[in-house]
Amino acid sequence: MIIDAHAHLADPKFFDRMGKSLPKSMLDPQILVDEQTAAGIDVSVISGPRVMEVGIEAGGLAPTEVAKEYNDFVADLTVRHGKRFVGLGIAHAFADDAMLREMERAFKQLKLRGFLVVPRYEGEFLDSPRADAFFELCESLGAVVFVHNADGCLSQEYMNDNRLVELVGRPNEMTLFAARLIMAGHMERFPKLKLFLGRTGGAITMYAGRIQEGWVTRVSRSDGIPPWGPDNLKNSFMDSLCKIYLDTQTFHPPAIRCAVDTVGAGQVLLGTDFPPVPHSLLESIEDVRRSGIPEDDVRAVLGGNARQLFSI
Repeated sequence: MIIDAHAHLADPKFFDRMGKSLPKSMLDPQILVDEQTAAGIDVSVISGPRVMEVGIEAGGLAPTEVAKEYNDFVADLTVRHGKRFVGLGIAHAFADDAMLREMERAFKQLKLRGFLVVPRYEGEFLDSPRADAFFELCESLGAVVFVHNADGCLSQEYMNDNRLVELVGRPNEMTLFAARLIMAGHMERFPKLKLFLGRTGGAITMYAGRIQEGWVTRVSRSDGIPPWGPDNLKNSFMDSLCKIYLDTQTFHPPAIRCAVDTVGAGQVLLGTDFPPVPHSLLESIEDVRRSGIPEDDVRAVLGGNARQLFSI
């Protein structure tokens, strides 16, 4: 079984309200099914990026209203398309009681497998105490937390040309998010949390040795570096990193190999970001095969890991 853990379908009414056009492939489920079939993908885990921001900013809706509307939409898709789709809902991670109740409804009644959120809200990353109730509920439910970038990113004013927000800014922000969440101790505080990062976690696996070395030498260096600051980890940085799931959406086979070598083959899942990303599904599968990881690991990355994580 081959499972794409990072696919998208949009509820058109949110974007109609904003007057924003989207690729037809993001609006027509049959196009995604046809592409799945052609590539040999059995199941796509579908989610709705940008929906929360568009619903709040353009639609004037409260976060819980946006979540309820989209969660109903994606649940209906999973029913109408049988075994082809598994659905993730959306949530606002700085959740009030109404949002938490909607998350329980989406997971228990609608049978969604988790929730898409973004790395930061209102200028704060998800290591903020304001997200604690969200993480506590996801851990208790066994819901997957899929972190997907928002449209913008930090320092985007320096990235106006050459689509650098998309190509550099968003992966960089994901890297910073992963480092902050680990250093805040979240993977130890929530030991059963199913945290899944898009874009291979940015460059977090390529910086892992550097960050680990910083953690190891945090109290022993005497060369005038600034104080380490709060130390929230009982175990090492690497121990926490290896509890996080990453997708393969990097378009660079050596980066996939680095992720597998760093966090383990059991923590990496095929993710295409299709639609709207035009890299074909077949190419994304071949990126995994070209990474040079052992064949058993290829099978795990292409489907086995997602089957277990999402209870497929």
